[in-house]
Amino acid sequence: MASAFYPPGLSLMAAVRAHLGISIRQLARYLGVSMGFVTHIEAGRKGVPPALLPRLLRLAQLLPAPWGQGPPAPPPPPAPYDPLLPLPAPTSAQVPEPLRQRLRDVRLRLLVVGRELARQQVLAAALAHRHAGLQLLHTAAAPPEPAEADHFAHWLHELALDLARDEPNPAATATTRHLLAARVAGLRAEAAALAEINTLT
Repeated sequence: MASAFYPPGLSLMAAVRAHLGISIRQLARYLGVSMGFVTHIEAGRKGVPPALLPRLLRLAQLLPAPWGQGPPAPPPPPAPYDPLLPLPAPTSAQVPEPLRQRLRDVRLRLLVVGRELARQQVLAAALAHRHAGLQLLHTAAAPPEPAEADHFAHWLHELALDLARDEPNPAATATTRHLLAARVAGLRAEAAALAEINTLT
């Protein structure tokens, strides 16, 4: 089963990157080449040099079958909130103008908050994927050569530092995301209630 984070047809290098959630810069750092060189290989403009194969194949072993020997790919993350989800229209032309204006304001606010919620959810899914990739990398057997083992361990440490830098306060970001979801739910409920009002009571 292919990973939810990469489509079929990618090069082996691109599939490894996508499955493990590592960037071109991070893979280039491990392979000891430039980012441009990795990009050329992934695009098919260059082949993988024999000197890079041992390191690349070590990572490729973590891919799920049939490409590697790693565990099955995780299910795809839930789709982020769609800020363009339709909302009910007013059920009657008799809705007073102040309520119509409030409904317009709620719709606009919902669009803004919904976009931010979707952005936060996409970021959270990407960070969770990177965490899972790092955990998977820690299960890989260390290279038998001492120098290679040191290089691999140092690279894993750098990946952890990258994650810590990109997610300095996971609890705070999770709280922000949950609050945004609650605000979206509240705004959608208010919009639905306003749309159902037929006459001023």
